[in-house]
Amino acid sequence: MLTPELANAEARDPAAAEALFRRGRDAMAAGRYEDASRSFAESQRLDPAAGTLMNLATCEEKLGRLASAWQHWKEATDALGPDDDRAPLARSRVEALERKVPRLAVVLASGRERGARVTRDDIELGAATQGVPLPVDAGAHTVTVRMPGHRTERVTVRVVEGESKQIEVHPGPEEPAAAAEIPGTGTWPRTLGWVLAGTGVAGVGTAAVTGIMLLDYKQTVDADCPNKSCATQEGFDAAATARTLTTVNTAAWIAGGVGLGLGAYLLISTAPKDKGTTAFAPSVSRDGFSVWCRGSF
Repeated sequence: MLTPELANAEARDPAAAEALFRRGRDAMAAGRYEDASRSFAESQRLDPAAGTLMNLATCEEKLGRLASAWQHWKEATDALGPDDDRAPLARSRVEALERKVPRLAVVLASGRERGARVTRDDIELGAATQGVPLPVDAGAHTVTVRMPGHRTERVTVRVVEGESKQIEVHPGPEEPAAAAEIPGTGTWPRTLGWVLAGTGVAGVGTAAVTGIMLLDYKQTVDADCPNKSCATQEGFDAAATARTLTTVNTAAWIAGGVGLGLGAYLLISTAPKDKGTTAFAPSVSRDGFSVWCRGSF
């Protein structure tokens, strides 16, 4: 297993770093600062050196990336020895850029306790960095707030050289799916409403059917059981069946009424405001049972 020291040593490539450094110097002399910046950055990765950092910082200044230039001049200052002839130049550039670098402070107004996260240009800002004026490059920056159950909120803010600005950000609007989870405002009350309405319809249907059957058995009881005394076995059986049907009929009417009432209440009270209302009613006939429904869904 390689130790960190050996791993770092193997990751370096001084020869390639030197070639890239020379390429960067040529590009910088020709005024191609973007190309030069890329070459110096790669050279620094392959073989870190204070001189490479100074050239990289110079290119970044030319490109207007003052915060990046300030950072790299500071790193160069730390890397140079106290007797290095280049140290005064590095320190002077740090001091000059200190007054010119824009700073941006981002404050999350709410939602941190509910998992809200803030990023600035894809760099996450933890709780310790929020509200702190941090060095940034001049120009536009995108601040993004993400929170579970809410839409992503993005704010673009511009800062200019030497400016210090603070912005306050909030989580985005609640997602419709998240609102549906709140009792009384989402899908489960409407689902329960439809279930109760269906139960109510079934109850009314059962009541209607047993009511029709009761009429038939009543005719037999009236014919065979005058004065509540049954003269035939058929009449006796009809009377017993009629008593059972009466109990079922009563329970069915109660269940139907309660189910339809509660179901209608939940469906109407949770109906989206822009979708109107829904109405339904049972229809009972001698030959059958049906339900009609009218409204918007």
